[in-house]
Amino acid sequence: MTSLRPIISRELAADRLLKVFPREAFDTNLSSPISAAGVAALIYVGAVGPGTDTVWARPSTALWMQEDVLLHAATEKHRVAWGKAAMRGREKVAALLDSWGITFEQWYAQDSRESLRDDSWNLLRANNAMVTRPGVKTTSSAARWALADHFADLFDPMLEDDDLDAAIATWVENHMTTSARAKAMAVRDHARATDAVRVTFPDGSVRLLEPGHASLILKGVVEEWAPRKLHTPLVLAISEPGDKQAYVDEQRLQALGVSISVSQLLPDALLFDAGANGTFWVIEAVYTDGPIDVERKAQLLDWAAAQSIPAHQVAFLTAFESRNASPAKRRLKDLAPGTFAWFRDEPAFELRWDEIQDDGSKLAPVTSLKPKTP
Repeated sequence: MTSLRPIISRELAADRLLKVFPREAFDTNLSSPISAAGVAALIYVGAVGPGTDTVWARPSTALWMQEDVLLHAATEKHRVAWGKAAMRGREKVAALLDSWGITFEQWYAQDSRESLRDDSWNLLRANNAMVTRPGVKTTSSAARWALADHFADLFDPMLEDDDLDAAIATWVENHMTTSARAKAMAVRDHARATDAVRVTFPDGSVRLLEPGHASLILKGVVEEWAPRKLHTPLVLAISEPGDKQAYVDEQRLQALGVSISVSQLLPDALLFDAGANGTFWVIEAVYTDGPIDVERKAQLLDWAAAQSIPAHQVAFLTAFESRNASPAKRRLKDLAPGTFAWFRDEPAFELRWDEIQDDGSKLAPVTSLKPKTP
């Protein structure tokens, strides 16, 4: 038998099933509690295939599982022994657990077998998430069920956040039917449209940014700061964590003779003020970290030079949520000279950090405060 995958809880299984098969589009039996129990139990015994050494399971494998087994019988030796006992019968499972000092308290009663098999596992198999043992009839009592190996990959506890979302998206693309993919896509698009941050550009067009505080700061920059600060503002690019090239105005960039390296340099936003001599504004939205410090400013000026943009036509803005926000308190001290800071909760103000310039217009020093005698 191949090495067993990490044990997962029913809660983790339920959460992942909902992400793969959102209830707005799929039969709720695909993400039901008993379906989650089935996934957790099959991973526990190693029923993942297909393969020459696949461990096959019955519905009773999930029915007879319990929390104490997942929590206290986690070694490979325990897992193999429990799986073998489950193949031999309920009494063998109870006897094994007794020898481990665990009271047998199974998750589901025996009459739940048909519900698990017909309402959950058959649906998962129809969606390419489960496989059945070749040559075993559907009426046979022999063990014949396993999770598809590519589907079981989605339940790795180490997969989280963006990596998990990417893995699910890849699985949907590679293994779901065309109609199922369409359903999943419709739900994702609806959720994005509902939760996304809507940003109105200076030309009146609207863009959707992924939900999050950084997107709200960028929204403030475009809708609040730019109209106040810039004469004729144009949004050339906006990036975000989930899509590093969420919006890039390729036509305008080409017209300006500018290119951006998405993988290396793309700032959170690039704006252009078409008024006066024309100024490129590089924006970084800081909700956790990433202000325009000396090193970042130098990198961006090198980029500008490569685009034949004079340094005096490049300006820099670090945008924060608030002066009271922790990132501002920590990173204001790191702002590069010659850059600006702006705060979303005080949109009519900005800060500038720069050297004091002596232009020769200083007043002569006051030598006496006594009034002159007439």
